[in-house]
Amino acid sequence: MYSKYFGFNEKPFTLTPNPRFIYLSKNHKEAFAHLLYGINNHYGFIELIGEVGTGKTTVLRTLLNQLQEEMYRTALIVNPCLTGVELLRSICNEFGLTVQSEYANEHLVEINNFLLSETSKGRTVVLVIDESQNLDPVVLEQIRLISNLETENDKLIQIVLAGQPELGALLQRPELRQLNQRIAVRYRLKSMDMQETRAYIRHRMEVAGETGGVSFSPFATRLIYLYTHGVPRMINILCDRSLLIAYGDERRRITAGVVIRAITELLNEPVRKRLFLACAGLTMVVVICIALTLNVHQIKFDTKNSSSDKPAASQASVNGTSAGASTPAEQRVLRLKQELLSLGQKRTHLQAFNAIAGKLGVRRITILGGDTFTVPKMFSTFAAKRKLMITEVNGTVDEVVRFNLPFLVVTKFSDAGGPYCIAVMSTGKDAITTSPSFSGNRTLSKSDLNSIATGTFYLVRKEPDPIPDTTKSELKTPFLSSTGSSK
Repeated sequence: MYSKYFGFNEKPFTLTPNPRFIYLSKNHKEAFAHLLYGINNHYGFIELIGEVGTGKTTVLRTLLNQLQEEMYRTALIVNPCLTGVELLRSICNEFGLTVQSEYANEHLVEINNFLLSETSKGRTVVLVIDESQNLDPVVLEQIRLISNLETENDKLIQIVLAGQPELGALLQRPELRQLNQRIAVRYRLKSMDMQETRAYIRHRMEVAGETGGVSFSPFATRLIYLYTHGVPRMINILCDRSLLIAYGDERRRITAGVVIRAITELLNEPVRKRLFLACAGLTMVVVICIALTLNVHQIKFDTKNSSSDKPAASQASVNGTSAGASTPAEQRVLRLKQELLSLGQKRTHLQAFNAIAGKLGVRRITILGGDTFTVPKMFSTFAAKRKLMITEVNGTVDEVVRFNLPFLVVTKFSDAGGPYCIAVMSTGKDAITTSPSFSGNRTLSKSDLNSIATGTFYLVRKEPDPIPDTTKSELKTPFLSSTGSSK
């Protein structure tokens, strides 16, 4: 449908395992090398395991295409849901052998004669069984008997068992220990990383004849990777739908917004959490830059005000203003800073956490050891134990309040333990309810909160509640921790 519009000769992201589109990532090349090594060294049994969609079948078909007929005789079994006799019959058919008998022994005799004949001609016989996790243990034992066909010096047949991780668990069963012990070469196929995902998308479009009629933005590619985790099949599905949406909108640039629309069209309710995780990590590449910027900004802020901070503590008037502050807004900022620093980071963050815990109906922290309570590291540790999720957001106060969730504000005030964070519990038209409170008042104006905020916030929500849609704030990867002691 969209191929002509974008200038493709054919659809680039089909689900058919076409060897012409094969892209060998680092892991695929290693898997390929392991298979060849095991086959050429006649190890007998080789195991290839990978999650659904990671490219096992494509690697296997590419391998079989590489094994030249004058040197190898190959057979591929793709339907392992068979009885022992049915499997033997399928193997015979794949090798071009005709056996009319219904008895396993007669099939084994015919296979043995075939193997001896091929070995005498200098050929290596390779049997590949895909989706091997579906094999019945009795059938696996039948396969072991096939591997017993050998000479004094060599194995007559090389058997590749390929399947999902359940295959590994299946082979661990006590009754299959003899077979499991014979597997000399094993490889677990992993998904692609971010760079390989980008190259994979580029490769498939080039093979399809792409001439510059469409492109994926960097953020779109990152979102595709974060959602699919580098699994080729998922990449194909998501890219195909993204191109379809762009075609319908008459676009030639695939943006992150297009990819998000594609995800929402493809996926149903039970996997919305995964969509959130992908969106949350969309701009992870700029986290370090933001952190460095915040540190520099904090240093400049502290340096600028260091000469007036100490006098402010001793020369503050009854109303708490500083003689060094020239405007009411600056005076309020200095007063807020003084109050936070007087509380200390541990007490500030403890009050902030417990206020949010109370609002969300989870257990509060009653005892806290140590000298510091940092955000997000310790905060996320305690939150995870209470089944809360913390997500970093960059933007303004007005943008963050649209999520309608309690959140932490990273302030411009810091000490040796890092920046101070305060909790926002609720928002009105202009008033913000915070914890801890300032001068006995639990509300701040949005303008005052914006003046002390760095632009980094942390949304807090219960698992697996979704974050409401937003179009202006950039979400970061959720901070989750599995370490630390429960308090």
